[in-house]
Amino acid sequence: MDAQEIRRWHSVFKRDDELFEIRILGDRTWSGYFYDIEKAIEQLKPFDNANIYYSINEVKKACASREQFNCFKQVKGTATSEQDIEHRWWLPIDIDCERPSGVSSTNEEKSFAHKKAQDVFKFLRSNDFSEPVVCDSSSGYHLFYPIDMDNDSESKQAIKAFLETLSNHFSDDKVKIDIVLHDANRIIRLPGSFGRKGRSSSERPHRMAKILSVPKEIIKMNVEKIKSFNEQYQVKIEQPIRYNNYGSQEKFNLREFIQKYDIKVSKEIALSGGGTKYVLEECPFESSHKSPDSALFEMPNGAISFKCFHNSHSHLGWRDFRLHFDNHAYDHESQPRQPQYRQYIPQVPQKPKYEIKEEIPELGDKWMSLSKIQKIDLSKIENVKTGFVELDRNIVGLNMTEVTLLSGSNSSGKSSWLNTLLLNIINQGEKFALWSGELPPTILKSWIQMTAAGKRFLRPSNYGDGKYYVPNNISEKIDNWLDGKFFLYNNEYGNNWNQIFNDMNLLMNAGVKVFALDNLMSLDIDLLEGDKNGKQRELMLQIKEFAKKNKVHIILVAHPRKTIAFLRKTDISGSSDITNIVDNCFIIHRVNNDFFKTGGEFFGKAEIQRFQGYGNVLEVCKNRMWGVVDLLVGMHYEVESRRFKNTIDEEIHYGWEEQPHQSMITYSQEETSMPFDVNVNDEEEPF
Repeated sequence: MDAQEIRRWHSVFKRDDELFEIRILGDRTWSGYFYDIEKAIEQLKPFDNANIYYSINEVKKACASREQFNCFKQVKGTATSEQDIEHRWWLPIDIDCERPSGVSSTNEEKSFAHKKAQDVFKFLRSNDFSEPVVCDSSSGYHLFYPIDMDNDSESKQAIKAFLETLSNHFSDDKVKIDIVLHDANRIIRLPGSFGRKGRSSSERPHRMAKILSVPKEIIKMNVEKIKSFNEQYQVKIEQPIRYNNYGSQEKFNLREFIQKYDIKVSKEIALSGGGTKYVLEECPFESSHKSPDSALFEMPNGAISFKCFHNSHSHLGWRDFRLHFDNHAYDHESQPRQPQYRQYIPQVPQKPKYEIKEEIPELGDKWMSLSKIQKIDLSKIENVKTGFVELDRNIVGLNMTEVTLLSGSNSSGKSSWLNTLLLNIINQGEKFALWSGELPPTILKSWIQMTAAGKRFLRPSNYGDGKYYVPNNISEKIDNWLDGKFFLYNNEYGNNWNQIFNDMNLLMNAGVKVFALDNLMSLDIDLLEGDKNGKQRELMLQIKEFAKKNKVHIILVAHPRKTIAFLRKTDISGSSDITNIVDNCFIIHRVNNDFFKTGGEFFGKAEIQRFQGYGNVLEVCKNRMWGVVDLLVGMHYEVESRRFKNTIDEEIHYGWEEQPHQSMITYSQEETSMPFDVNVNDEEEPF
């Protein structure tokens, strides 16, 4: 680290009495709150080889009462929430190059981000924005515009629209503008620290983040300035274009329209929220406005927009664009309606007409007698065992074509149970795919490997206090065993359900039989039809249909609402359709004082007391196939490996073990955390 650069960062971005958070990301997340920059620098010394970030906006002084004040403590998830932000003083723009996840940029890739940062800088300057602080982010560039805005919904929506507008205009296949920085509690890389994504090499070196330029005068902008910019340049989403002219039922096709009128498109770019951006070679209203200054936007719901980012044409939309090429496109709107239609046809939304199916041999009789229904042997239904003996004895296993819902309160063990389950299923020769909206892949990999290794193959960590890690030679064996059998979704592609649903279909060719989505409430389902409950119902129906059609099993993880009573399936967040549609509903309970108190009130003290000595209890609230309900299954939890077990002394042997009977293994000499190869001599050109 460069302590002097960190001091410069503090003098530019933070006031003397401002509380700020510094967060360190990696296999573990560490957080610290500070007023004093010298204290922060001193506490940062042990983390010189880590990825270090800071809170962009001012943190409420009450957070100084947390245990990580003036020091770093390990935390789970986000230390500072949106409600913990006092005020917004900076509007950040993150300009980063497109590249594989988990690696630093090449010099060429970074040069694309440099050119794009200059374009954004010039564009905003032409719109009378104040001068920003410019930073090298290590693999890209940051522009920080000074603002004076409350931490409220008005500011958040204005900044979100602003970043989306910039992304629509400037993001392309080489460079993207991150639109998630509208959240007030976002963190960003600390100047004076290194960006350490992946392995440092001559091609993709680790570089130091630093401040490149600071304006002579910090001029703060207010929310009205941002909203005024949005009003002028925001891409306004119009109503979906469903049909062609004169009431024709021929569906409108934008690509055909582009080809018909020989509209020159320089490139097509997939939008982060779905849809396509068609960058035009030139604006049809002014040929001097060259690419990328004008574009067509086609949204997933069929809506189309046009935008030219020059002031003279910023007011023009899709209707103007279409009329420019087809001046009769909207003639039908001026045609008078027949009086009888006004008199006799009610003005209500028309629902799609259902096409009645006639009886055909391929589908069979519409009303069937039992003698014509094929008899099946329930004992031969395709399923996978959970690996938990009492659970499998009662429900037989997880049947293909079915959906299971898993819930439990915070720290009840949902993720650890799911990790044990997926390893048990893979150990049977099946393939497993997981989307996790909860944990970063590095943390998830560590946890899965610890569970796969088990207590006897773990090694004490240098952190002490009963903490363990998986030695490299064991880690490599586990990786080799799971390759081609376990698939973890790359969250760089987002959390939009339409995207994930599409990509789940791709894994059918790989032979995946079990999918898990953790957790349900982290999925973005805004593109589905209806209100909140309607969207959730549509999501569940799509998941159910996917499982049935592809003969797979899908496990859904959902958090419960807060309750002080014994957790029931009615406490699971979301609409009642979630628990109604699924085939199985499991709840994980942690065996503690609350379990004995509230569980005793529900099941009776005698029933609950028999779980003394267990770490967790899995409750089957619903099992459609066999009608099992209110079944409590005790499970032992191995703290060191995060593994769920049938008995305290059970030793599961997973497929990575070359000789499952062996009980000893020789470890290589290694540290608990491997040092990074840092290129400290890397120099960057000035902005």
